[in-house]
Amino acid sequence: MNLNHHHSASDKAVVMVVEDEFLIRIDIADALRDAGYKVVECSTADEALALLQSGIPVDLVFTDIRMPGEMDGLDFAQWVQKQKSNIAVVVMSSEQPRQAINAPFISKPYLHQNVIQLIRSSLGTSERPTN
Repeated sequence: MNLNHHHSASDKAVVMVVEDEFLIRIDIADALRDAGYKVVECSTADEALALLQSGIPVDLVFTDIRMPGEMDGLDFAQWVQKQKSNIAVVVMSSEQPRQAINAPFISKPYLHQNVIQLIRSSLGTSERPTN
């Protein structure tokens, strides 16, 4: 088993989508899978936090701000930035965040291609030419 955790070109980046609204979550998760990402879906920040603490490999967290549970998406995003600084964070919301957040922000409703572009640039992977 290869213990090096460096992604080879054939490895897919893993995006964690944290969104409590089921239809919104499966919709963007499908779009991300179509774009070539592996997707881990979570319905609350609490669930996402537990998964990250369990050590699953994640390259980027895409989180809604307003969610039920102990922790909202903003608190979760800040936790990730402090505790898991190797994971990129992109935040989405239907309203402006209540406080400044040091992460790319996209407002809802969003277009899939805008989310994918933002995720791609946050992961620092340049667009590969298709031909």
